[in-house]
Amino acid sequence: MKPAAVIGTSMLVSALSGCVYANGFYETFDTRVEPAAMVTPASAARAEPPPSATEIRYVHDTARVVFRRRPAERTPDFVAQGPDGYAICLRSGRDYALLVFARRVFEDAISQAADDARILRSSADTAVCRSGSQRWIAT
Repeated sequence: MKPAAVIGTSMLVSALSGCVYANGFYETFDTRVEPAAMVTPASAARAEPPPSATEIRYVHDTARVVFRRRPAERTPDFVAQGPDGYAICLRSGRDYALLVFARRVFEDAISQAADDARILRSSADTAVCRSGSQRWIAT
């Protein structure tokens, strides 16, 4: 092999595997990437925006039907968010319900075909609503 070919091959190998030293030898090295510490500002603590106007209208209409037109209250924000959906608590007197949207609704209306919200009324399902930490507003 010619000296230029040896140097070219040596440079190629060094580019692929490590650093070339002044004497022509190369040394391999290990590259590690450390994840940067994630800092979230206090304003980003709320992951989801508040309920949309369509969702609030739906909650109001649902409360009227579930509680038979009695005055009702709802939580101002979602009480649970996750793979099961987005839940809002409703109450009228000592009667509670948990309305769970399968997905967020930002359109002007909810079509009958897209209406997949669930209404849960058992004590176990509404336990999150019965905790004293909830804020309530009129529907």
